[in-house]
Amino acid sequence: MDTDLLSRIKEAGVVGAGGAGFPTHVKLATQVEALIVNACECEPLIRVDQQLLMSHRDEFLQGLEIALQLTEAKKCYIAIKSKHVEVVHSLRGALKGSGSTEIFEMADYYPAGDEQILVFDVLGKIVPLNGIPLDVGCVVCNVETLINVSRAVRAVPVTTTFVTVTGAVPKPATYELPIGMSYREALKLSGVLEPGAMAVIDGGPMMGKLITDLEAPITKTTKAIMQLDNNNNVVLKQSMTERQLIRQSKAACEQCQKCTDLCPRDLLGHDVKPHLIMRIVNYGISDFAGIKKSLGCSECGACELYACPSNLSPRRFNVMIKQQLGAAGIKNGSSEVLPSASEMFAYRRIPTKRLVARLGLTAYDQPAPLKETRYEPQQVTLLLKEHVGAPATLAVGLGDRVKRGDVVGRMDDKLLGANIHASIDGVVTQVNESAVVLTRESTEVKEQP
Repeated sequence: MDTDLLSRIKEAGVVGAGGAGFPTHVKLATQVEALIVNACECEPLIRVDQQLLMSHRDEFLQGLEIALQLTEAKKCYIAIKSKHVEVVHSLRGALKGSGSTEIFEMADYYPAGDEQILVFDVLGKIVPLNGIPLDVGCVVCNVETLINVSRAVRAVPVTTTFVTVTGAVPKPATYELPIGMSYREALKLSGVLEPGAMAVIDGGPMMGKLITDLEAPITKTTKAIMQLDNNNNVVLKQSMTERQLIRQSKAACEQCQKCTDLCPRDLLGHDVKPHLIMRIVNYGISDFAGIKKSLGCSECGACELYACPSNLSPRRFNVMIKQQLGAAGIKNGSSEVLPSASEMFAYRRIPTKRLVARLGLTAYDQPAPLKETRYEPQQVTLLLKEHVGAPATLAVGLGDRVKRGDVVGRMDDKLLGANIHASIDGVVTQVNESAVVLTRESTEVKEQP
């Protein structure tokens, strides 16, 4: 294993750009049979990966080669939806003669990009309950992560993230934005004159989170900023209180089991039963084994935003229960019985177009072209924890001058985590245990080609 390459990736602060932000140097320090590139981008309206594979193809392929070298994978699959015809054609041409890497074309369904669903589609293997792809001999990386791997080896740290700004905005577009700039500034780039008049979601409509503070910063894992009407069902769902959810469920849940019928993880054999969770919550049933089924939920939202005919929220109940069990230190144990996918798995996939219509987003299902200009904000707020693991330790002090790429938060070598780097040239104007604020000395906001 090339420890120098891993050291560069670690120093650059590379984490999974398409998910929770797992440190990439840890993921690539394993030997596997197969490497899967997740280019599915199954969340509606997000346009990042498909454009990066065209505009930054060489960087992506360089990063992929490095990942293959480190993991010693004998086979590589680039999983991408077949509807992206131009991208697929371009990649096939670039990969001509590469025997170990092939394009794996996916159907246009949700949630094709779920890591465990992806492993089953590509390899026919089921990741065990409470397991990870490594348990079945593979590693999954997303497109932007591999671009960042390529840059890291060239001593370029992670200071930007590619973000699609979309929804009810005048100019939907995809940008490479400095980490730490505010949601408000990002929305203004797409022509939103008064950010805050509508609801804003970080991420896609299915798994994204409602943003209540537009001055909050984007992070390494921000892939989309979506502005939606306050009356959109996606927004209304996330705005409901726990008490409202319970009252609604007790009044309307008819135990039809459609939430379970369309649960991707249950179809995969992980025994996630949203309808049982609803029954337990509605009637106060004491069923610890049933409650623990929530721990297998991937929080994809298929149950509440697509399956439920009564517009209820099984996902929110699962999330609340998972949080309570997690606080009590209760986890899903491993099982000696390997899961088996339902024979209905292939027939209960959710078509993306139908999902977009169900969410009331058809009008916003538009291109969001990648803008090649670099935006330079006046100020950024860099969180010291933008990744799975422990927060980075503050590496600068109040009044320090830093250049873009300098380390402002350093990860302890003994802990799981990632370094944090300055995304602009500036002065440290605020510091605390969770964040560093950098401000430009010039009051001029620059946009550079």
